[in-house]
Amino acid sequence: MTDDLFHMGQKALTSGQWEHAREYFEKALKEKPSAETHEELGWACWWLNDSQAVFDHRVRAYHLFLNNDDRVGAARTACWLCLDYIEFKGELAVANGWFKRAENLLQGSPASWEQAFVKILKARFVYEMEKNSKLAFQLIDQSLELSRSLKNIDGEMLAEALKGFLLVLEGKISEGMPLLDEATLLAVTSENGDVKITTITCCYLIDACDRIRDYERASQWCNNVKEICKRWRYKAMFASCRVKYAGVLMWKGLWDEAEEELASASSELKRYRPLQVNACTVRLADLRRRQGKWAEAEKLLNEVESHPLKQLYSARLFFDKGEYESALNMAERFLRRIPVKEKAERTAGAELLLHIYLKLNKPEPAQELLYELKEIAKAIRTPPLDAAVLHAEGNIHLYHQRHALATQNLEDAIDIYNKIKTPFETSRTRVLLSEVLLKQDERGRAEEELKTAMSVFKELGAEKDLEKVRFLLKNLYKDIGESAGKNEFVFTSREIEVLSLMAKGKNNEEMAGQLFLSVRTIEKHITNIYSKLGVSGKSARAFAVSYAVKHNLVTS
Repeated sequence: MTDDLFHMGQKALTSGQWEHAREYFEKALKEKPSAETHEELGWACWWLNDSQAVFDHRVRAYHLFLNNDDRVGAARTACWLCLDYIEFKGELAVANGWFKRAENLLQGSPASWEQAFVKILKARFVYEMEKNSKLAFQLIDQSLELSRSLKNIDGEMLAEALKGFLLVLEGKISEGMPLLDEATLLAVTSENGDVKITTITCCYLIDACDRIRDYERASQWCNNVKEICKRWRYKAMFASCRVKYAGVLMWKGLWDEAEEELASASSELKRYRPLQVNACTVRLADLRRRQGKWAEAEKLLNEVESHPLKQLYSARLFFDKGEYESALNMAERFLRRIPVKEKAERTAGAELLLHIYLKLNKPEPAQELLYELKEIAKAIRTPPLDAAVLHAEGNIHLYHQRHALATQNLEDAIDIYNKIKTPFETSRTRVLLSEVLLKQDERGRAEEELKTAMSVFKELGAEKDLEKVRFLLKNLYKDIGESAGKNEFVFTSREIEVLSLMAKGKNNEEMAGQLFLSVRTIEKHITNIYSKLGVSGKSARAFAVSYAVKHNLVTS
């Protein structure tokens, strides 16, 4: 009878009937305690997110395996307890202790999936804690070779996924992403794969996409993972997926949808994985920053005791508020903990720090960061990062008053952002471009960029950015009005030439020929002249001619 209950429980587990599985295993234990039954009951409780029961049954399984001299079974259980202490409690020291037990138990044992698994765990520890990437990759390759020799599909896709993820972190995108794509495809299409390993594999890919700003790929895989999680009722993984997906939605300007995803994820994580709620909170804080709700953003960030992204998002908030020294402190602290070799990890912090340096009149370190960003972008090759680098380079050119180069960089960045449909980033780049255009006295074009940005900020609900653009538009011609009162209008030398020829009765084609310009360029100059004078319609040309004569702008 006990064996029947055990097999019925296993069948229920493989079909996702977690409650029934738990009932069968609990009944089996009442009849006859065993390591295998405690192990399987631990999995039923894991799927049901009963963390305390998971620990209880896995520890009992571990001791029973040892009592039965089943070192492989005990090692396998110790491996999962290692991950449980990380996922449920965040206790790395205890997790490392369980890993060491597993590693010691498997010494001298025959080749097994457990040995491959231990090598994967060790690779994670030496990479994350000891910063030894060379040893980490050696261990992963050993695990991959062992899994292939055993024809273990779960071990193979887990090793490929981790290797791909670490390669992406180090900026080796052309090597890492194909491995992640292959592992994830294997994970979502395999009929015999373990769904636990499937979700871990998918998590690596989505995390990698988020770090290199490959939002299109992330969006596609998020949808696949969400379907898997719904099918298997894996709510904790679904919630984690939602946090990443919310980042994609924020990037696309779908802020209401992003907030819904974060609210749902936060609700589920509070119940199942409380330690992971911080990931939701920092993302929501960044959304509030974009919305211009700075007080709410600050409050949310203060609620987070510790999270890898807290310093970065705090730095962004300080930067938006104009508190550049505080932004500098946070951004530098964020970057200090990330090794230079982890290129994908450093990107967001390096980009922000570059803009902070320029605000604080520190062009030399800003230029150094631009070199680093260009190298990263060259390796990663995703449109969002290409656009971000162009934006950064344009800002540096603006600082050094290389306005033509700044204009070119920023226009190219806007073209990329428009193509991939990222309204917030596009509009912020337009605002910076308007500043460059003003330096060149191209107020008409600057006004166009600001009005376009204003429309988008209004639609998004970006309160502070909208307020800033309205202020810029209000004061766009203020200095001109003051100059006009003194009979001194601010025109570029080329615009004065055009005004002079207009006063002499030349038409657009004649002016273009005389100045060796295209008719279209002449028309742009005339548009700027009319904008400065605040005139339009049929009387605009006559007013411009009258102004040129009155203020002695007609050359002989």
